Amino acid sequence: MITPKAQAAIALLHDIYYLSSLDAKMESTRLPENIREELLGKLCAAGLIALTDKEKPQEAPSYKPTKEPKDISLLDILEATEEHLNCNHPTTEEFYSRYGKAAQKLGVVNHMTRLYMQDIKLFDL
Repeated sequence: MITPKAQAAIALLHDIYYLSSLDAKMESTRLPENIREELLGKLCAAGLIALTDKEKPQEAPSYKPTKEPKDISLLDILEATEEHLNCNHPTTEEFYSRYGKAAQKLGVVNHMTRLYMQDIKLFDL
């Protein structure tokens, strides 16, 4: 339901928050460099993170959070990355086990979206 690129952005944000809370250096998520750079740029442009080390703008440890995690929503991340929710398939058990409490809410969104899309017929378009 959450696109792979949005999942990668969530992972990057988790890394950045983890690094800032420990004031430590660690390996960022294993993403292709071009994807990592694109996502870091989009998250920075959206004001969710800020670049602190201009020598290494392609690495997550070069960024710091600009907001508390409780103040960043899934909508903020989707808008920043220009991603979307994929409601083309029913929500899977794997999704529920991966995202816990958030998956319950997203499962309802997915189900309701699918019901509404089912009611839109070809002649309505």
